[in-house]
Amino acid sequence: MRAFASLRRRGDFSRLRQRGRRVATPSLTVYRADSPPARGLPLVGISTGRAVGGAVVRNRVRRRIRAILDELFKDHLPPQRLLVEARPASANLSFERLQAELVRAIGA
Repeated sequence: MRAFASLRRRGDFSRLRQRGRRVATPSLTVYRADSPPARGLPLVGISTGRAVGGAVVRNRVRRRIRAILDELFKDHLPPQRLLVEARPASANLSFERLQAELVRAIGA
């Protein structure tokens, strides 16, 4: 079972992009909301556009980000709203480098 719930509605993604604090790295952009989620579970959205690569590549990047976030939220991150957007450079990163960038962007 995942340690977080998924953002599903387009409005939630838009709201985080507009009102959230943005942190950009060479391969990721992370938006974080100031207010914690109501239920206590973290809410996470992951976005990978076509510029990242084909469907196989985009899904691999999404799975890696999901695994990293699952590990982080199980360990020590407080509940929060996050939107992680993958950039094209994320397709070429190893799991460890992607993890390091995501941890740095979130501030964990």
